[in-house]
Amino acid sequence: MLVAIALTLAGCGDGGEPVRERGTSFTVAVDDYLVRPQQLRVPKGKRLTMTVINRGRLGHSLRIRGASRNILAFDFTRPGASETRTFKPGPGTYTIYCVLANHEELGLNGSLKVG
Repeated sequence: MLVAIALTLAGCGDGGEPVRERGTSFTVAVDDYLVRPQQLRVPKGKRLTMTVINRGRLGHSLRIRGASRNILAFDFTRPGASETRTFKPGPGTYTIYCVLANHEELGLNGSLKVG
């Protein structure tokens, strides 16, 4: 029963248009098996500052994955905590995800499009 509820909630993503960030700083909120915004577009060729806020009851390790490797890692963000990192991604589409257990499969994933 709990698995069915979790899988149903995992499908409740933003679903709409990506959130467009015109500046160089943005925030991503993680909850238990959700990431917001789920689709994010940022400008290319800029140094970006990303803040992760954990609004859930569980800790999460957020990563941004390109085609062959991770380009940014938040090792472990405790519930109620936030962390900030700066990075300069190349143009392309990346996956935002949590590496813990099966959090990515349960819905803690999204996309980052640069450019």
